[in-house]
Amino acid sequence: MSFSTVYSWIQKYIPRISESINSLILQLSNQWHVDELFVKIKGGETRKGQSGIAYLWNIMDKESRFLIVSKLSEKRDINGAIQAFNYDIKNSHVNKPQTVYTDALRAYREGVKTLGDVEHVAKCGITKPHANNNRVERLNGTLRERVKVQRGWKSHNSAIAEGQRIYYNFVKPHEALNGKNTCGKSWH
Repeated sequence: MSFSTVYSWIQKYIPRISESINSLILQLSNQWHVDELFVKIKGGETRKGQSGIAYLWNIMDKESRFLIVSKLSEKRDINGAIQAFNYDIKNSHVNKPQTVYTDALRAYREGVKTLGDVEHVAKCGITKPHANNNRVERLNGTLRERVKVQRGWKSHNSAIAEGQRIYYNFVKPHEALNGKNTCGKSWH
């Protein structure tokens, strides 16, 4: 079996699985964490001397650690942030948080506005005890390691980001959740 066979399965079946799981109504908390990371991608933009870059926007529920959105965009700009938040509204079935935690990226201001009347706590970081973004930063570290092994992605239309979201939410056990996945299930 070749890697291209596995990739074709990902492209074929992940959208079908995603459609099914996105119909689920989940119990989300009123606080969400948001962050983006860059991924290597064929034909991506050049930024700070690195070519072939795209951006993966992740939105995570604070309490359940449910990864609501993992959206790939060509640029790290307002349009990319707004796209991620629009997917967020769709995937959460218009269940909106009271507070959204982000880093200082200006694009988040406009993205958070799409949610309506929501408190936006910007400039969050690992070293800020009053407003850290550790949960989503930890996720990004895991995703970064996985993408490194994959040596980048082929296109912006890749289903890999959504596949990783499905794996993270429904398969992967989390130590912080006592070995359960984000939906409270233990598969052991």
